Amino acid sequence: MPELPEVETVRRSVSVALLGCRVEDVETGSLKLRLPLDAEQWRQVIGQRLESLDRRGKYLLARFGDVGAVVHLGMTGRLQVAYSDGFRPPHTHLVLRFEGDRELRFVDPRRFGFAVAMPATELDGYAPLPQLGPEPLEGDVLAALVAAARRLRAPVRNVLLDQRVLAGVGNIYACEALHRAGIRPARPVSRISPARLARLADSIGAVLREAVAAGGTTLADGGFTASDGQAGYFAVQLAVYGREGLACGKCGTAIRRRVLGGRSAFFCPSCQR
Repeated sequence: MPELPEVETVRRSVSVALLGCRVEDVETGSLKLRLPLDAEQWRQVIGQRLESLDRRGKYLLARFGDVGAVVHLGMTGRLQVAYSDGFRPPHTHLVLRFEGDRELRFVDPRRFGFAVAMPATELDGYAPLPQLGPEPLEGDVLAALVAAARRLRAPVRNVLLDQRVLAGVGNIYACEALHRAGIRPARPVSRISPARLARLADSIGAVLREAVAAGGTTLADGGFTASDGQAGYFAVQLAVYGREGLACGKCGTAIRRRVLGGRSAFFCPSCQR
């Protein structure tokens, strides 16, 4: 699933290509996504310009005049910018055709994502946006972790995946940040000292900033690309995620995998305690 760095990469690449451009036509597919595509509501953006494209956690928030839209990429969703005469990939569910013969396409093979249009006045209150935790690149990450440690006993990796604690952190960057901080994913968050929580807060920010700078993470399946088709190169910097059985870059110990809450967590048994 695209996480904060991937969604931010998409936001930036779409903004560079289409911000300020006018929508000339809209096409919606017939297959159901996680939430239905309202063709009539989407057609309200015709004639409007893309005025802004923001990110909140893993969500993209677009404004076209008095029409707003929320996009979530789900597991396999992509936003693709291409010329109108180009080949449209399978599983293209929504197309916004802009002036200059360019298209913004929402492509999602597994259909766990969604793209919902609504009046712009309803955008900020769209559920679950008000329930999201602080932005890890802007908010007080340490305060969020300390608050979570006071009220939760869950494994720290699972806490980091809770979007009500921090918005946008997913499994890749949770595992990487925990490795940098020297904390095992299964350790209860309530049993982590304030000093180690501070180290974790710093690690989360550092990992996310580096991943954004690298354009996100494109794994071996090639599922994620920016809107211009560019891969994310943070994959070459991964220390533990997806590296079960390979040597830890710090100590040489084999990386292990453990299932927590139904999802794999990767860690070094020597470096992380």
